[in-house]
This record gives sequence, C-alpha cells and structure tokens, in this order.
Amino acid sequence: MNSMTGFGRAEVTVQHTGFTIEIKSVNHRYLDMGIKMPRKLGFLEEKIRQCLKTHIRRGRVDLYVNQRSTEESDKRVLIDENLCREYQQSIERLSDSLAIRNDLTVAQLVRLPEVITVEQQELDETLLWNSLEKGVTTALGQLMQMRKTEGTTMKVVLSERIILLKEMIEQILLFSPEVSESYRDRLTKRFQEIADREIEIDENRLMMEIAMMAEKSSIDEEIVRFNSHLSQFLQTMEQEDAVGRKLDFLMQELNREINTIGSKAGDLKVNGLVVEIKSELEKIREQVQNIE
Repeated sequence: MNSMTGFGRAEVTVQHTGFTIEIKSVNHRYLDMGIKMPRKLGFLEEKIRQCLKTHIRRGRVDLYVNQRSTEESDKRVLIDENLCREYQQSIERLSDSLAIRNDLTVAQLVRLPEVITVEQQELDETLLWNSLEKGVTTALGQLMQMRKTEGTTMKVVLSERIILLKEMIEQILLFSPEVSESYRDRLTKRFQEIADREIEIDENRLMMEIAMMAEKSSIDEEIVRFNSHLSQFLQTMEQEDAVGRKLDFLMQELNREINTIGSKAGDLKVNGLVVEIKSELEKIREQVQNIE
C-alpha cells in the first residue's frame, strides 16, 4: 500500500549540458500528470509520460526538467578561414593600389563581418534520452520509496483504528438484544395506551405486529455487514496494487451501515458508540484520501 505523497530528484549531464530532474506527487482522484521542461526537449514528453505511468497509478504528479550551466560551454566558435583570406588579399590589394601601409592585424581581421560565428552544439537525441531516462528513473525511484514508506506508516495507523472500530462495534452487538427488547416494550406500552381507550383490538394480531416491528428494528444484520467491511478493509491494505479507490468505497459502506444502526437503535448507549465510530471513520477517511 502506497501513499500518494512523494518527492524525488536527480541530475544528469549530456554533452557538457546539465539537467536537473525533480518529481513530486500529491493526492488526486485519478492519475494527473504535469511536465515542464525546456522547449527543445518537448519531443521527449510522451516518453516521460509513459515512464511515469509504468510506476504510478494514481495521484497528481509534477515533473520538472531544468537545464543548468556546466563548467564547459555547449557552444563553439567557428572561424571562416577562407573568408579571412579573402579579406586579407583584398586589403593587401587596396594597400598596394593606394600606396598605404597595410597595418591589418589578426584582432582586426576577426572583427570583420561573418568571420566568426558562435554555434550551439546540437545534442544527440538518442544520447539525450538515454541519460534523461536514467535521471527520471532515479528521481522516480526516490519518489516511490517515499510513497511506500509513508504508506507503510499509514497502514499501521489504519490497522489500529480498524481494531478500535471492531471493539466498539462488538460493544454495540452486546447491546443489540436490549435494543430490540426496548423497542418491543415501547410498542407494547403504546398499544396498551390505545387499548385503555376501550378500542377493540385483536390481541393476537397486535402481538404479531409488535414482534414483526421489533424484528425490523434489529441491528444484527448491519453489525454483521459492518464487521465484514472491516475485515475487507484489512485484507485490501495487504494488496500490492493501488487500493485507494477500493478503500474509499469500503468507507462509504461502513458509513452507510453505522448510519442505519444509529437510526434503528434509538438507544442512548448505542447512539453514544455510533457517534464515536463516526468520528473514527472520519479520521480514517481523511487518511484514505491519500492512499494510491
């Protein structure tokens, strides 16, 4: 079981050009990726997306690729020697023609138009991707380890809360017979009040209706389903796949059952436990929101 929160960082150098790769992730209902990098690397975006999809199933993932300066420049200076000769010969002819001393120097020569050009070295795309892929994999490994570590911690905390819920629902189960008996007594008393008004009532039919209504007020089935959902919750946390959505569904079912128990019970002791259980379920729900 993994958390959806993590961070990873790596640095790579390709042909004297350095790149810093950072990945961070937070909780999100689905897998949502954002990739920001220099425009010249745009052709690699889909490959990076596929790499992320291989390891991450759920969460908001942001990946940043920043170019950084290195000791060696990724630019080179080119001198057009043929053009230099043309300039030199033309100046020498002019010097002879005008009988003026030729004082041309190399420093002056290289300042002439188009003698020197500065060229940006093109990066080898295959080499670039091989290096960046290693960097992405390294940063992704750090992020996944952080998500796994946090997920392990969360599993321990959630397991403790589930055990606490089991203990509280067992207390409600002990009160269950009292709930039905109390409901039966209330109905009997109410019908007795009606009978006291000298209204003709079929007592056999009355007792049957009381028994049926008291049976409907039973919370035993809800308790059984609640315990079943708790067991499924613990089993699901042991799975290797992304389990966040399934746990979220189980949380909805647990809330549904405890709400039904609270509405059917009508007992102060049971309702007090229902409030405590709802409080625990809310704490669990908040943590489940960050599980992949």
